[in-house]
Amino acid sequence: MSENLPSNVLFIGVDQMRADALSCYGNPVCQTPNLDRLAQNGVVFERAYTPCSLCSPARASMFTGLFAFTHGMGTNCDMYHSLAAELPHPEQLLHHRLAANGYRCGFTGKWHVGTRLGPANYGFEGMSLPGYGDLKRDPGFQAHLRDQGLGYGPVLNPIYANANQKTMLGGTWNGPLESTPTHYLTNYTMDLLDDFAASGQPFYLTCQYWAPHGPSLPPPEFAGRHDRAAIQPWANYDDDLRGKPTAMQRRQTRFYRQRPQTWDDWREVIGLYYDFVAMLDAEVGRLLDRLEALGLAENTIVFFTADHGDMKGSHGGMIDKGFMYEEAHRVPLIVRWPGHHADGERGRQLVYNMDILPTVLDITGQPDPALDGQSLAPYLSDAGAPGRDGVYLEFHGLQYLYSQRAWVTRDGYKYIFTPGDWDEVYDLNADPGELRNLIAEGRNDELAERLRAELHAAAIRARDPLRDYVAKVHGDWDNVSDQVDASRPFSGFAG
Repeated sequence: MSENLPSNVLFIGVDQMRADALSCYGNPVCQTPNLDRLAQNGVVFERAYTPCSLCSPARASMFTGLFAFTHGMGTNCDMYHSLAAELPHPEQLLHHRLAANGYRCGFTGKWHVGTRLGPANYGFEGMSLPGYGDLKRDPGFQAHLRDQGLGYGPVLNPIYANANQKTMLGGTWNGPLESTPTHYLTNYTMDLLDDFAASGQPFYLTCQYWAPHGPSLPPPEFAGRHDRAAIQPWANYDDDLRGKPTAMQRRQTRFYRQRPQTWDDWREVIGLYYDFVAMLDAEVGRLLDRLEALGLAENTIVFFTADHGDMKGSHGGMIDKGFMYEEAHRVPLIVRWPGHHADGERGRQLVYNMDILPTVLDITGQPDPALDGQSLAPYLSDAGAPGRDGVYLEFHGLQYLYSQRAWVTRDGYKYIFTPGDWDEVYDLNADPGELRNLIAEGRNDELAERLRAELHAAAIRARDPLRDYVAKVHGDWDNVSDQVDASRPFSGFAG
């Protein structure tokens, strides 16, 4: 390993964060000074996407650099249904290559890439909670509360999306900041960072926060920090879903039956989310400060991203994730690599959060062009580099199995493919809120044909199992997957 390469990697991940929740991505209300500081000293990728807007598949993609239909964990491993309860091919986890190259590999926080096996089963040091991993029940967290004389009570002023106190959206944590799982996770990560620093070995350490995934539960020190009156309606809040797949409408009205009905109701939910993000920002600041105090900041590449986004009332009051729209698929991605880029750069390339570990492999001399993720290194040294022509997005269902694909282009168009329902085309330059489906409006057929062909080509490149169907439902009956086609004419035996 060259002396010019970073000895250390700190990968900070968060759960369910919209890119536009951060002030460095243009949010005029939410206060995130520590992430702003990271952005001012790093590179902000303005067009970063998750390949799948759901926890388990997105996380498995971040740790393998592969699409979900390749690594096999297409849905959450432990709710409603699961296509895989454990990662089918754990040898695909990319940290194994770092460990073989002399790195200590540490993991803290949310795993959610398997129901029984946690990070320790794959060679990570540190925390190892399988499944979603409720940190509040972790013996280490409970011991922390006892040792510090801390406690907390029932959530104050809870807001629910369903009757009988089901599906909590937010409220106020009934205890001090020090009693929150987020604060404890930061402490745990800093202790591991201290241990790694003392060893003198290079390290790859990832801290995966559960926040700001709902319910949004800021403690009293942060609750109410943001002026609710300043929170203006999303540009697509009044979307009537006309021209969108019928499943969107059914999920909207039937799955969350007591969801907020007015923008004033949503203001409080979003305000709590912003308060929660501000608390998380403070914890990220503590991690960055510890890195500096240990004298490691100049020799550590820092990544910050989210597994996926959050609708938070967009498109007429949608809740959660699992949609192909920008709010669910677009994520923050900030990279700081001292000495290798200008401070405060803004990258306009189309990138994925699953590009992080391929980047680490590249800069440590182990590039792998066979991965779906690609190295970000060329864009860090040249913010004007063109990057990908487009990003291919997938979804396999949340409350039920439901396949969708999307293609987002460098020039700002999106094609969403929904088997059995409307396809959608949006001009993200003129219509960033994705309100006007150009296909449903019967406009710009030439553009739709071009994007459809590009999506099909992307499906072939990605080896998507859906690639033959994408072709045939649009009239292309050539077999591109080498699958047996029993419908082909029988020509008899040669003899």
